[in-house]
Order: sequence, then structure tokens, then C-alpha cells
Amino acid sequence: MIIRLALFPFLILALPFAGHWLADNETAWAYNELNTQSLTPILAALATLLALLIAVEFGGNRQRSLLKLQRSYFLALSGAGAVCGWLLLYLNQYAESWLVPGALDVTGMLALTLLFALLLPTVLGLRTLLAGVPGILQRLARLPALPALAGSHAVNVLVPLALLGLLGGAAWPDTLFWLLWASPLLLLVGLQLMWHERSIFAELATGDWGRVLCAALSGLLVCNVAVLAFRLGGGTLIVQLPNAAFAQLGYALFGLLSLQLGDVIAEFWRGKTRGEVFKRKSFPIPVVTKKEQ
Repeated sequence: MIIRLALFPFLILALPFAGHWLADNETAWAYNELNTQSLTPILAALATLLALLIAVEFGGNRQRSLLKLQRSYFLALSGAGAVCGWLLLYLNQYAESWLVPGALDVTGMLALTLLFALLLPTVLGLRTLLAGVPGILQRLARLPALPALAGSHAVNVLVPLALLGLLGGAAWPDTLFWLLWASPLLLLVGLQLMWHERSIFAELATGDWGRVLCAALSGLLVCNVAVLAFRLGGGTLIVQLPNAAFAQLGYALFGLLSLQLGDVIAEFWRGKTRGEVFKRKSFPIPVVTKKEQ
């Protein structure tokens, strides 16, 4: 797990830089500071996501609440979400799929980090809530099955595609921007299969689309809510894509990336007993016994 989680950000950081350098492109890196008023849209999106997370965690089935049952896993997801958010923001420096006027000072960077830290657990929490809708998983488990590739064949397809997307997408963003944005998910799934672990797409071979579709829908809902809150808070977001549908597809891909990343992190707790995962509370009333003389 640790090797995969180390390779993932390293390749995302290194390969676009290499592709950009080989193509001799120019990238504008913004360093000017935001003023205090410009921080308001990020805070609006942050407050909205926090409210949504609270509603998801405490408004649904409490037996599925990560904050209640697995706080350490929740914190791990938040940390991974913060790193993943900055990696995606880094990729956008090459793709320039969206623009936000201005740049970030230290306070803005901290607020944005908190926003990214909330995104991933909110997406996964909402996915769990959607999956709990009566009958939804049963219906989604009877959809047409996709032909399954052997693990080695899938690796031979996914990993080169991911590497091509990271290199070529930075070199020729106008042509390969779509592959650049798909590369993080392709890379993470490829790394899973290289380590002989199941990916989130394994169930599709049996016609079970429940996890995948619920995750994609959750990514769509959460990202759209965050963007809407940012704009209502006074923020300016300029989307530079050939079609608005690409943005929605990107939100769905983020939902799938969140699900796959959550599965990778969950491997740390795999194989442990229930008592190790869910710590038992000590009995609140001490009992003292005395032997009769």
C-alpha cells in the first residue's frame, strides 16, 4: 500500500513536468497574492462542504458513519484527499482546463487544503448514503456485464495509457487534455492490478455496477455543489473546455478516483480482527469482588 501511495504522487508530479519540458512549452505559474475578499469564495465552498459532510455522516445510517466507527480511516481519507486535491491542481497548471483569477497566499492555501481534505470523505460518505437507498444496489447489480481482462493484460493497457496521458497531456494539452485528466484513475487502478489487488471495476465482469455508478454520481453531486458554492460566494471560475460535458465527466472521474483511493487506503485495516478495527470501550462501572474469610 505504501509503495503504491508513494508512486502515485511521484509519477503525477514528475511525468507532466518531463512532458512539458520535452515539448518546450510555456506554463504561467501565478504567484501574486489574493486579497482578503478573494478568500470568501473558498470559505463559502468550505462551509458548504462541511455542512454536506455533517448531513451525510449524521443524517443517514449511523451504523455506516466513518466518524463514528472508523475515525482513523476518516483522517487517512482526509489527508489523502488534501494531497490528491493539490495534485489535481498541479495537473491543471499544464492542462489549464479552468482558471481562477489571482493566486493564493498562505491563508488561502490553508483554506484550500481544508477544502480538498473534505472532498474525498464527503464523496465516499455520500456514495455510501446513495447505496443505502432501498433497492438501488439490487437493480444496479443486474446490468450488462463487461468482458474482464486478465490482470496482466489490464496492466499492459492501463499503465501505458496513464503514462502517455501524464506525458502527452502536458506536452499537447489541447489534444490530450482528456487523457491527462483520466490518467490519475488509470494509474491508480493499474498500480492496484500490478500488486494483484482488486480494482473498483472488478464487479463489472458480473454485471454489478452499484459501487461504480454510486461513486460517479456522488462525485458529480459533491463537485457541483462545491463549484456552485464557490461561485455564489463571489468567486470567478473560467472553464476552458470544448464542451461543458467534459467538466461533468471530470467530476464523475473524481468520484471514481476517490473510491479507488479509499480502497487502497483501506488495505491498511484489511486482515485485522473486528476488535482491532472497532476498539471496545472499557466497562464504565468497576466491579470489585472480595473473598469471604
